[in-house]
Amino acid sequence: MDSILFDLGNVLVHYDHRRALTALAGLYGVDAEEVLNLYQAIASAFGTGRIAPEEVVHRFNECFGVERSLESFTEAFCSGLARNDAALAYAVSLQQEDALAIGAISNTNALHVAWLDAHVPELREFDLVMMSNEVGIHKPDPQIFELAMELLNIPAEQILYIDDLAENVEAARRLGMAGVVHFDWIKTRRQIKTWRAERRRNAPSQ
Repeated sequence: MDSILFDLGNVLVHYDHRRALTALAGLYGVDAEEVLNLYQAIASAFGTGRIAPEEVVHRFNECFGVERSLESFTEAFCSGLARNDAALAYAVSLQQEDALAIGAISNTNALHVAWLDAHVPELREFDLVMMSNEVGIHKPDPQIFELAMELLNIPAEQILYIDDLAENVEAARRLGMAGVVHFDWIKTRRQIKTWRAERRRNAPSQ
């Protein structure tokens, strides 16, 4: 069995980081740059599940001297997320094919995971979904790809990994996976088709 593993943000799901920063800045009455600086200081811990959403909100409230609820923070924080219906439909169509496991690996956090759970039910159909905050590992750490291979029981040479960040794709390639740096879906779908055709040509005869 072969596998195609997708990143989520700006691959299967739209994500406008600037929009979220602007929303948070408006929530606290500060500049977006101040929000970015504070978030960058805690992003790694939040993205690997070492701090909870309540702690993130507490730090923002304390830093900016304004009391905001978890609910209002969550609304602003997730405002940059949106479904990519066409990309999700394509991934699900691949999922329905025989001898092809579909999965997602994402650097994310508990608030974004909750949004995905509510708005992207297609992920429940995937063979594997790995969120950095749930496994405690961030891409491009090779351990997250090694864990995916272990859970799927599929070797690297039978996996295609797709991400919009070149450093993550390169980390997958170093382990022996094929990799695609995603820019647009016209090109990415063509590259997937080419990879699958090559895999079929190289498959051992029955």
